[in-house]
Amino acid sequence: MPQRVDVALVFPPIRSWDEPRNFPTGLGIIAAIIRQLGLTVAVIDAKGDSLSVYEVQRRIMALNPRVVGIGGLVTTYRFVRNLTRWIKAWDPSVKIMVGGSVGGSIPALMLENNPVDAVCVGEGDETLKELLPALLNGRDLAGVSGVAWRNGDRAVINPPRPLISDVDTVPFPAWDLFPMDTYLSNPVVGVGRDMDIITSRGCPHQCTYCYQIFGRGFRARSPQNILAEITQLNDRYGLDFVSFQDDCFVVNKKRVYEFCDLLDESRLDIKWSCCGRVNIVDEPLLSRMKASGCVSVNYGIESGSQAILDTYRKGVTVEMAKNAVRLTRDLGLRCPTSFMLGSLGETLETAWETVEFCRDINIPLQALMFTTPYPGTPLYEDVKSRGMIGDEEAYIMRLGDCVDFTINLTSMPDSLLLSLRDRMLATVKANYKAPPKDERDAFERALYGEKLYQKGQMQMAGAAMRAHRKTHGFNE
Repeated sequence: MPQRVDVALVFPPIRSWDEPRNFPTGLGIIAAIIRQLGLTVAVIDAKGDSLSVYEVQRRIMALNPRVVGIGGLVTTYRFVRNLTRWIKAWDPSVKIMVGGSVGGSIPALMLENNPVDAVCVGEGDETLKELLPALLNGRDLAGVSGVAWRNGDRAVINPPRPLISDVDTVPFPAWDLFPMDTYLSNPVVGVGRDMDIITSRGCPHQCTYCYQIFGRGFRARSPQNILAEITQLNDRYGLDFVSFQDDCFVVNKKRVYEFCDLLDESRLDIKWSCCGRVNIVDEPLLSRMKASGCVSVNYGIESGSQAILDTYRKGVTVEMAKNAVRLTRDLGLRCPTSFMLGSLGETLETAWETVEFCRDINIPLQALMFTTPYPGTPLYEDVKSRGMIGDEEAYIMRLGDCVDFTINLTSMPDSLLLSLRDRMLATVKANYKAPPKDERDAFERALYGEKLYQKGQMQMAGAAMRAHRKTHGFNE
């Protein structure tokens, strides 16, 4: 047998139709914490390295780990189900822990249907420091907060662990264990060598469709800590762009202003993007962001119908959304937007309000997703209580990206809902007035600078990049 590593971390494949773009930040942080514990750790990045199931299995056998940790979105459940069964058949002594929403949003279901030893529920950083030694030394998990575990055939969910109050204490990801050139070369929103970074945990808003592994309380990293991560990434790998992947980067305006000041003082030549919120952004904030290198602010508009926005508990109005998009564009920033179709209560009339919204402010409506209840969200619990889920594991095994149709929450037949989506896209596309190419090129040159503009042109020559941008609502 080859020499054993203590822990092999597996990042499942996701969105097989697209290149690897979103760096698995959570798993990278877990790898860094395992190193801090003095244990050996290896990463098997099935997405980043484009590994088949059999290649993942071969790498596990070569590493011969004592513990396998798997983390990812709940949409990877089928992969996790198959892999955990294979691991236990190959070597029953290997301990398996699962984290991320694929474990934390369905801990009892995961344990009752799969040969998993422990599930991290919620924030796993501190939990891991107790869980791993217990797994490695065969100790009982009853006293480990934030863990669900197997007691015979029964799933036991321990009390939650308090959330980390100072998120600056969380280490930066162990980037060297991942195929960094692959992630850097496939921008999420940016151009050139683009890396996504998460600068906060938790979201104070109450949207029904959003799963919050880190809770509803907003805990932000300091501007100094964010700049330190960007600087380290730039020193090691060379960056052109940073895509901030927080649910809402602009929650704390004071922090955003401080970050912009620090970034200016650093003289780093970095462009960046973030997610905004239509009832928070204003002209002074967006202007300051642009002056410090921000080129794009994304908004999840979700619907042009006030009735549907209220169903989602968005806490915003249609007029706020229109004003935010207009303001962002007027200031010369890119403004990707995303929408959903098929909420509880959605009708032909409410759907067409989204079409009118897009026509009114000339949005191309490229990103129109189906409202999909994911485990752990208020929407999921609501739909489940109505008896619309049926066999829960079978439903979860069908889950994919919400661009795909999984469940119909409306009173419309499936065929009508699907054709409605096609008609909405076609109608808006027919009415969308794209800027002339020379005007668009001049805009991008001014926004990015000539060097980065040219890098972007080279990347957009690839079909995968064009498809990615279209799917995610990036304005033409």
